[in-house]
Amino acid sequence: MAGRNFGCGSSRESAVYALADYGIRAVLAPSFSDIFYSNALKNGLIPVPLKEDVIDDLRESLLTGPQRQVTVDLEAQTVTLPGGSSHPILIDAFWRECILKGVDEIDLTRGHLDQIEAFERRYEQDHPWVALR
Repeated sequence: MAGRNFGCGSSRESAVYALADYGIRAVLAPSFSDIFYSNALKNGLIPVPLKEDVIDDLRESLLTGPQRQVTVDLEAQTVTLPGGSSHPILIDAFWRECILKGVDEIDLTRGHLDQIEAFERRYEQDHPWVALR
C-alpha cells in the first residue's frame, strides 16, 4: 500500500526489482508514475490503482483492525480488503495474461520463433541481395 504517484523518482527497473526481491507481488496506491507502472507490469509486479479514500480506509484497517489480509485476485480482477469489501482491478488484458502465464515480451516473441524463421527464409529467397544472417 502506498500514497499518490507511487514510483515517482524511482522509475528505473531496479525499483521494481527491489520490491519483487522483497516478496512484494502487488502495490496498491491511488496513482503511479507512468514509467514505474509500465516497468512493474513488464516485470510481473501488479500495480493496483484504487481511489484515495479506499487506500485511506485500508491504511486505517491495517493499522487498527483485527483483520490484516488483503487479497489481489488477478484472475477475477478484484482486490478484497480486510472486512470483505471488494474492488475491481483495472489492468490491461495483455499484461494481465502475461502476468498470469508468467511470461514477458521476450517469451512471447520466442513463442513465434517458427513464424519468424519462416519469414526470414521467405525474405531471403525474395530478396537475395539482402543478407539477414
